[in-house]
Amino acid sequence: MIERTTKELVDMVNKNILLRIIAIIVLLSLCTGILSGCFDFNNGDPSPDNQKPPEGNINNNDDDDAFDALLDELFEDWITNDALTMNYFLADPYRMGIERPENTFGEVSSPETIARNRQETQELSDRLDDFDQRSLRMDQQVIYEILRRNVDLFKILESEEDFSYYTGYIRPMIGIQVQLPVLFAEFNFYTAEDIERYLDLMGDTQRYFNDMIEFERERSRRGFFLSEYNVDNVIEQIESFIKDRENNLLISVFDYKIDNYPGLSNEQRDRYKQRNKDLVLNNVLSAYETLLNEMKALRGVGARQGGLADLPGGKEFAHTLLRLRVGTDRSAQEIENMLSEWMSATWYTILDLLHGEHKLFDAFVNGELGRIAEGDPKSYISLLQKQIAGDFPAIRSTQLVVLEVHESLQEHMSPAFYLAPAIDRFNENVVYVNPSSIDDDLFLFTVLAHESYPGHMYQTVYFLQQSPHPIRTALSNTGYSEGWATYAEMMSYFYAGLKYEEAVLMWNLRFFDMLLTSNIDFGVNVTGWSYDDVASFLDEFGISQKDTVDSIYNRVTGLPLNALNYSLGYIEMIELYNEAQTTLGDSFELMEFHRFILNFGSAPYPLIKKHMTSLINSGAYLRPAA
Repeated sequence: MIERTTKELVDMVNKNILLRIIAIIVLLSLCTGILSGCFDFNNGDPSPDNQKPPEGNINNNDDDDAFDALLDELFEDWITNDALTMNYFLADPYRMGIERPENTFGEVSSPETIARNRQETQELSDRLDDFDQRSLRMDQQVIYEILRRNVDLFKILESEEDFSYYTGYIRPMIGIQVQLPVLFAEFNFYTAEDIERYLDLMGDTQRYFNDMIEFERERSRRGFFLSEYNVDNVIEQIESFIKDRENNLLISVFDYKIDNYPGLSNEQRDRYKQRNKDLVLNNVLSAYETLLNEMKALRGVGARQGGLADLPGGKEFAHTLLRLRVGTDRSAQEIENMLSEWMSATWYTILDLLHGEHKLFDAFVNGELGRIAEGDPKSYISLLQKQIAGDFPAIRSTQLVVLEVHESLQEHMSPAFYLAPAIDRFNENVVYVNPSSIDDDLFLFTVLAHESYPGHMYQTVYFLQQSPHPIRTALSNTGYSEGWATYAEMMSYFYAGLKYEEAVLMWNLRFFDMLLTSNIDFGVNVTGWSYDDVASFLDEFGISQKDTVDSIYNRVTGLPLNALNYSLGYIEMIELYNEAQTTLGDSFELMEFHRFILNFGSAPYPLIKKHMTSLINSGAYLRPAA
């Protein structure tokens, strides 16, 4: 093959098409957490208290029962952190012997909690040291290794107090100011007492926001606050949410849920509705107004203009945070090389399909590619369920409801997201779709695959049906969940009814978008790229419009390392696939590979790889049925 420079390769393709591809990067970015496909309730950041491994205290023993007791205590510590976490992840805590926490949002990070967290991390590390991992059951060994790795990473992330302020609660697109309305709207009313708990949380919103504001003020004082561009994005989000006070979604959704809650008298319904309305208008919206005013006051004050790498110790912090989030143990140089190699390979694949023997260029330019049968979410999900049956193991029947994002949130929310269920009621699942961000049938189909079958919803339900220890929910790994969902999204292009070469092209165009942003994300936040470096990188691909450069640069500084959950998580998943396929040769079966990944569950990739290699070498797994 004749080597060509990147500039020469770009000249082979119409630059207007490239700009068309790049223009949808922001719209196509997806995210995770409680709202797995969009929001990240935890996001692996060390600053908020509920984002670190749960701690616990037990008498040191070296047998299985002692370790199970430790895990039970760790889970209880995590699930009782606040009333919102409890409601979303556990429907009936009393059945597990767990007392409910106070009806508050819990603590916000402060110098006191940061110091306490550091001490608790060391205490948990010492307790883990007292166990002989080899004497534990296999499922316990897996959890032990996850805990051990997380604790070691948190020791680095907590080694400097400033590190806890490098990331914050208020972030464009996935910050708590965006998450909270949907989390309120989807608060589960399992019993009438949950209605009271919900109203108590509504009443705690002002206190919670005030504490978050103080945390963000401290970030500003230390020079780690959001840039003006990203603050403006947050301001727009808040203004959009509060502009129609009397018709706020938290009023209309609550009224609907109360009208449909059984066993209430009309008088009780009216009383609940009035209490909620008063709390929305006088507490929740006033809390948002306070936050709005504070964001305006802090705009440009103590702002961090560059990426994480520009901060003191930022490169080590960013690489460690990336390892924690994605679940990779590759060095920074290895990751940089991997992203570059995948981007080159993806680019050559696109060029070959456009200009090689398949000659898809004219059809792509004329908008003739990527057309699938018109459908709606219900019909597409039904089709996906049928299409995946030959490649993915079955799950038991489960309920899935698809809802539209409320109009007041659409402008600043991702195309879709999955709302993870309670671990003891995981047959009840919700996917939200944002119609303002989805403009064609193929995009809707692939987004639904990412969020439902065989993506987030399917993977979550499959694993919970195996009855794992509930601590696995608290230790879930973003890179695994988003890597799997992105892999599912890739597979969906071949289920959509496209010709094979067309499906390959459309997926590679989509993945190229992801890789472009991810290379910049890594460059800015881990390597230390400047704005000019980003502009030069994009210029190699014929992208020089300042608005586009600004948008991408500010996105990766406002949401550092977020894009890498998807691209690097997917690459690590494909690396596992390639290793299994290469090692097994003709004995490789796609169904069995999927079964292994799903059975193992969310975990760091080196751990998954180690166990997969061991099982393959033993002949005990990933073999075709006799």
